[in-house]
Amino acid sequence: MKSKRPLRLSVLLIAAMAFPGCNEDAAPVELNPSSLTEAQRSLQQIDQLYESDPAAALDAAQRLRPKLDELNHLITRVETSPNHYVEFYDLQPGGILLAERGPAGDGRILSESGIADHSAVELYRQLTGGATPPEALVKAERLVTPPDDAHVLARDEADPNLKSSGAFALDRGAQRGDGLASVTQSLGSGDGVVFRDQYCFKAGDFFNCLPNITGDTWASANSKSSFTRLAPYRGSMRMQVSYDNAVKGAWATFAGEEWSFRQLSGTYYPCPVWQACGTQEYYLRTHRWDVLDAAGDGYHFSYAFRSSCSWIGCDNPP
Repeated sequence: MKSKRPLRLSVLLIAAMAFPGCNEDAAPVELNPSSLTEAQRSLQQIDQLYESDPAAALDAAQRLRPKLDELNHLITRVETSPNHYVEFYDLQPGGILLAERGPAGDGRILSESGIADHSAVELYRQLTGGATPPEALVKAERLVTPPDDAHVLARDEADPNLKSSGAFALDRGAQRGDGLASVTQSLGSGDGVVFRDQYCFKAGDFFNCLPNITGDTWASANSKSSFTRLAPYRGSMRMQVSYDNAVKGAWATFAGEEWSFRQLSGTYYPCPVWQACGTQEYYLRTHRWDVLDAAGDGYHFSYAFRSSCSWIGCDNPP
């Protein structure tokens, strides 16, 4: 078997050459991580690099993306307008994760009427003008796991286990004002009111709205679906999702971007195997969202978890 060391060394050397202005003592960004854990370290390096050289950090994130897509189990990505994407991930044993990213204030496709109610396959067709969806997406949406009686919780027996970081830090450096800025412009530090009124989740079994905060924060709940929105306006940070107490995905986010996520639990048929079920149901599983590497950065953040919903009703943002 041939050694993989030369390839790994070449990737490190390319990264080092790409950032000649960096601190010479800093470790080069690993652009070919072998695991999601290793990729997390690469994202931390990119966050540190952003403080001294934002252009180099953005370039490193772009170079890392193909490998990160693989480790995050990306199925497909649709560019709906320049630099605006809707992404489909298969985070088994969890359900499909949808992510939308683009310039802040560029509009939110996943929240538009007529789109939010679609299945992932139908959404792909609508976004692409009727293109045939990838087989991997069709397969992921059809996947139904056998009911596990030891873990399937009845709604009235479920412990919601609602948790969050709680003591988040307000961004004291944010520009504040009573006027509402236009949502067609980037969401800046002075747009906390806009984010609160037009972007934040206002319902769900567990939800919160956190405009103008800084530092790391997180939220977790036993739920069937969960939703988050993140709009950094200063610095860079890492978004991380966990399902059933295991980290499943991570992304680098930067000032001027807006991200939206929807995570679904795995599904099962809520009836004995010898009966025909007309509907499916989502497992109650632990969903957790973390905003990391955010010390000194500024951002708007909102989350919502749904546990008391039933089947397709769980798909829609509250």
